[in-house]
Amino acid sequence: MAKTKTIIVRITPEQEQILQTKAKASGFLRKSDYIRFSLFMSLSIEEKINQIHAKVVNNE
Repeated sequence: MAKTKTIIVRITPEQEQILQTKAKASGFLRKSDYIRFSLFMSLSIEEKINQIHAKVVNNE
């Protein structure tokens, strides 16, 4: 198994409830899976935006 790192995040009970609700609505059983998905999905989108930006800037 690949080495992994654990990240500890402090959240309020209200934030935990919101997180649990969003995770469940998205089909995730665990909050950690939802957080991992959300984090890397946004990174993927950010990379794509940066690639598009680079192409647009280079074409000017």
